Amino acid sequence: YLINSEGDRFMKNYAPSRMELAPRDITSRAISYEIRAGRGVHPDGSAGGPCVYLDLRHMGKEKIMSRVPFCWEEAHRLVGVDAVTQPMPIRPTNHYCMGGIPVNTDGRVRSSGDNLVEGFFAAGETACVSVHGANRLGSNSLLECIVYGKRTGAAIAQYVQNRKLPSVNEEHYIQAAQQEIQALIKQPGKYRINQIRQAFQDCMTECCAVFRTEEVMQEGWQKITELQQQYPQIYLDDKGTCWNTELVEALELRSLMVVGQTILASALNRQESRGAHFREDYPQRDDPNFLQHTMAYYSPAGIDIQYRPVVINMFEPKERKY
Repeated sequence: YLINSEGDRFMKNYAPSRMELAPRDITSRAISYEIRAGRGVHPDGSAGGPCVYLDLRHMGKEKIMSRVPFCWEEAHRLVGVDAVTQPMPIRPTNHYCMGGIPVNTDGRVRSSGDNLVEGFFAAGETACVSVHGANRLGSNSLLECIVYGKRTGAAIAQYVQNRKLPSVNEEHYIQAAQQEIQALIKQPGKYRINQIRQAFQDCMTECCAVFRTEEVMQEGWQKITELQQQYPQIYLDDKGTCWNTELVEALELRSLMVVGQTILASALNRQESRGAHFREDYPQRDDPNFLQHTMAYYSPAGIDIQYRPVVINMFEPKERKY
């Protein structure tokens, strides 16, 4: 059960027919509404905090340990809570992209709505086929990995038949990578990686999470721009070139900020609410203008937003009512 500081199973006010089994976006918004209204809980159990409770006590120890042991383990490890006898504090967080590298059903990467990139394939959680739409359903990541992983593997095997390896000047790319790595290792800076990464994560959580508005997302865009300007001044403690995890984190951080900008640009342009994308300044779905896939293209000049029509055959989109 999801309960607030008053001990109320509040999902009856948001999705009475589904309760805690409502889709993730609806449940996340419901939790956030309760926290906003002051019915969240603090770690000491007092009202007005940043979390609500997930309560498993009605299930009993045997069922908890056999059906959802990971819940008990995580609560015990992270917050010292025994889920058999105590409710667990929870709140919405980001853990998955419903978008990704655009591909067709054989894993071939799209360069546009109609064209494909030669020799480029993607599958799994990095790809967007798109089996999620605007709201990820439970276990859909298995569909991406198993079904489309198999299809993509078979498509690659077929694609390389009777093809010669292309002629590539490997030294050019090796030298470019070595120069990039050495520049990061040697640069004198004043910012630690964690300092900028934490600021970036906080920015995305505050400016582009459960609830979105143009004003708040514009603030997020400005903050990320400022963080990108600080990136050339990061400092690495580890100067080694063998198993340097700090170097990997530095390279990942640069890419993460590009992904963050891409999400913000896409969300700003989509002036409607659809699935997990919920805009308080545009709370209704707008099928005439936005029943289409966002295609975002990054370059040093900026992010170009285009759209691709949604193919509708068996199921016509309808308003969700729970």
